[in-house]
Amino acid sequence: MSVPARRPARPAPPARPDPPPPPERTAVPATPTVRVDAAAARARARAALAAHDPADADLAARAVVAGDASGWPEFGLALLVRELRDARERTTTGRAGTGAPSAVVTGATATLDAHDLPGPVALAAAVRRAAGLARGLGVGVVAVRHAGGTGRVGAYVRALAEDGLVGVALAQSPATVAPYGGTAPVVGTNPLAVAVPRAGQGRALVVDAATSAVTLADARRRAREGTPLPDGAALGPDGETTRDAGAVGALLPAGLLGSLLGLTVEALAGLLTGARGDAVGRGLWVLALDPRAFGAEDLADRADRLGDDWTRAGGRVPGDRPDAETFDVDRDVWDALDPATGGTP
Repeated sequence: MSVPARRPARPAPPARPDPPPPPERTAVPATPTVRVDAAAARARARAALAAHDPADADLAARAVVAGDASGWPEFGLALLVRELRDARERTTTGRAGTGAPSAVVTGATATLDAHDLPGPVALAAAVRRAAGLARGLGVGVVAVRHAGGTGRVGAYVRALAEDGLVGVALAQSPATVAPYGGTAPVVGTNPLAVAVPRAGQGRALVVDAATSAVTLADARRRAREGTPLPDGAALGPDGETTRDAGAVGALLPAGLLGSLLGLTVEALAGLLTGARGDAVGRGLWVLALDPRAFGAEDLADRADRLGDDWTRAGGRVPGDRPDAETFDVDRDVWDALDPATGGTP
């Protein structure tokens, strides 16, 4: 019996060429900076917020300066300058973005209309309102509509933890992030933060993260500086992955979990507040819990033990790293908040 001839081996497909590198962009020259200490920065931020409720302004100033002091200047005084400028331009309610939010309180919940106030002021007001409800009722939930941009939200819930409460904050933002596996933006970078008190003055366990692979502020900074994005951080207008920060059609989520968390933030801080689809304002959602209402008077000690276990296993407990006492601020940002020129940009 004859043996059939073997078929010739199929040639290997040609190797797919590597994607082209992002185009070289001319880096923007470094902006002149000034070295400042945190106390002076907080004082200047409070002065710039003098038109707002003093307690809200104090918390907002501390939270904003924490951005600079923790190495995130795009969420520090620079954010405050942008928000103060934007607040003057927003005309949705005709309130010029000053004063305090109006509130409707029902039991342990409150709904605030921020009237296009700067985001740090709106979030500070929500945190303080939630804390008051939790102190009286064990729990406080606050939804905010018509707020400005907040930047990082961890510093605000840290204030709750330092006061002995558990804090959760969610911040909805305009659509810039595609769903996991998707190609078009549907939700924002939608950060969330959780803070739990720990034993010792000023200590807290603080989880604070955006739900996208990179923040929008980081992408914009890279575009200005001419530096590429990390792999898997963004899509171009054609729906293909790109590292060119100046040609972003959509940011990508931080994996499937980040995508689902971003959707969760959108549901609570966007849908519940009515902020989704708002051309101007953003939505915020804050939860405060009093551990004593749950029989957990020793929660801070429990959190310390958890932190010790985490550290022994090789992890770093978020919220443990102290903020810098001095840091550099762009000269134009510092000057924009100078009380000698009115204190507001």
